[in-house]
Amino acid sequence: MTAESLGRFDVVVVGAGAAGMCVAIEAASAGASVLVVEKQSEVGGMLHIANGEFSGAGTRRQAAHGIDDTPERHFEDVMRLSHGRADEDLVWRTVRAQGDTVDWLESLDFDFDPGTPGLVHGHEVYSVPRTYWGVDLGRSLLRLLGRRFEDAIEAGAVRLLLGTRIQGALTDGGRVTGVTGIRPDGGEMVAHGDAVVLATGGYDADPSVRNRFLPPGCENALIACLDHATGDGLTLALTLGADVSADGFFIPVMGLIPDPARSGFAVDYREAFVQVAPAYRTPYEIWVNQDGRRFVAEDGESPERRERELLRQPGLAMHIVWDRSIAETAEPLIGNGTGDWTRERMLAECEAGRWIVAADSLRDLAERLGVDADGLIATVERYNVAVRSGNDPEYGRVVLPMTIGTPPYYGLTSVAASLLSRDGVRVDGDLSVLNRAGTPITGLFAVGEVLGNNVFAGDNYVGGMSVTPAMTLGRELGRALGAAAASRSISD
Repeated sequence: MTAESLGRFDVVVVGAGAAGMCVAIEAASAGASVLVVEKQSEVGGMLHIANGEFSGAGTRRQAAHGIDDTPERHFEDVMRLSHGRADEDLVWRTVRAQGDTVDWLESLDFDFDPGTPGLVHGHEVYSVPRTYWGVDLGRSLLRLLGRRFEDAIEAGAVRLLLGTRIQGALTDGGRVTGVTGIRPDGGEMVAHGDAVVLATGGYDADPSVRNRFLPPGCENALIACLDHATGDGLTLALTLGADVSADGFFIPVMGLIPDPARSGFAVDYREAFVQVAPAYRTPYEIWVNQDGRRFVAEDGESPERRERELLRQPGLAMHIVWDRSIAETAEPLIGNGTGDWTRERMLAECEAGRWIVAADSLRDLAERLGVDADGLIATVERYNVAVRSGNDPEYGRVVLPMTIGTPPYYGLTSVAASLLSRDGVRVDGDLSVLNRAGTPITGLFAVGEVLGNNVFAGDNYVGGMSVTPAMTLGRELGRALGAAAASRSISD
């Protein structure tokens, strides 16, 4: 079968998530002809499920709230939170302009949550409020970027191919000159481009790829991203001799629930997740490991400490234990970001048996959870003594609201999860993909999660340092490629 030729474009963008759309929007605005190839049936990538938190310093919104902040302070915070393991050059390149990204979104009437800028307590916090999100989380960003993207398509500056999976790259004398792909009908296509941009996102949905980069012992981590994140851009770059990081960093997302219907995957957190951050919900329960022992203060203020302690537990699993009195008193243990997990719904879930197990004794509960029964019984006894005395000598927990002693007893297993790809292709300051000798592969660029989150967050999570670099550097790359196309047009 002869491949369909789509012609030549100034810029070919592979992937239509936040990064890819921003590249296309800005390149088209500068006058470039742009082709965007997306393997899904819709644009948006992870924005469909992401919290969509973005960060920036020195913004108009901060000034309106009396917050004094600068990109320099933002940079210092990123390097502190990343333990100095983020890429200083790329971090500075993005944070110096992230405030402008926030202001740009505001100028386009982005629907900011009224509580922004704020501090996000799911991971270690910044020194000042500089994180933002929409009223509809990542979908707020998707709607705004999607509108701008659609405008460029309607204007004829951008052509979009949906349902088209990249198969390979065209090269000429070491220069990347285009891509080949498979259309939804199975037919092949070929497109030539003066620049090819990989904005394909991560690889965490493919355990065979993900586990190549995880440190030993972390293979049991649940997969929490969407199914499309299979590392297509990374694979293509490797065929072209690209250099790829292998830092061995991993820090988990906590509170996700194993999906009974899909081994190794988490329940979609738009439906349900365990609320583990004490800043958002007072903890009444205890967390135990396979031996039935607690391993951390459940009310500890440091998210990173909780996350790293979980990595030390067998199977990366923790079992959350409570009783009927707690179920009738505490705020719902399960949430999904929408507020529709009421106490009544939580009580019903305790009896539904989908994810929560119930038992009339701690021994039976332990057996159903697969934890050591004697260990769990002893742990609950010690915890109850701590509650009555107001002192937790083992772990220093301060919030000790209720004993655990009223059957039925409940348990829920949560496993550490991977959501963002930590490693990725290496690039230079112009976002040109580097080969293993450290030389740019001419004509090939990369932006977004295909770079790996380590370059922006080191061995940790840092607020807004995923989607914001994708948008900010995507816009900068789009402008640069658009300007290059204009220069070629003038010289021709």
